[in-house]
Amino acid sequence: MILFLIVIAILAAPFIIEWRRIPMDAQARADAPGEFAELSNGITHYQFHGPVDGPLVVCVHGLTTPSFVYEGLAKRLVERGHRVLVYDHYGRGYSDRPKGDQDRAFFVSHLEELLEHLNIDTTFDLVGYSMGGWVVTAYAAMHPKMIKRLFLLAPAGMGHELGWTA
Repeated sequence: MILFLIVIAILAAPFIIEWRRIPMDAQARADAPGEFAELSNGITHYQFHGPVDGPLVVCVHGLTTPSFVYEGLAKRLVERGHRVLVYDHYGRGYSDRPKGDQDRAFFVSHLEELLEHLNIDTTFDLVGYSMGGWVVTAYAAMHPKMIKRLFLLAPAGMGHELGWTA
């Protein structure tokens, strides 16, 4: 009986978590800093920091930490004259939560579409943290002429095989 209840709890957990999730709507976004872009998969939250004419740094966050993870780094980069763009992946922070597969193509196209929406057509530095490292390396491989420098901070999801000794 106890085993049956444990199995039921495990099977029900994702549905309960989804049911309790706070919807991302206009009310939830009312006090959000930054701006919003209407893209093909929904609304994306983003913020620019720093001077309009500063060299651009685009920061891509990881799986579990929305764009606020870059507050400290953005502050330091702005102090050095950079313009910093941070945004929330779909399903994180103040961005919409579209349904469907969230694979490399999904996250790379999100970045591509946001940059196009913002009319970013000059080269820039690209920073990826955790899963963001996976996203930025894929983006950089597809758009090498857009990237001045690529920075990876504790990258995850890169597909490295650790082998049987790990």
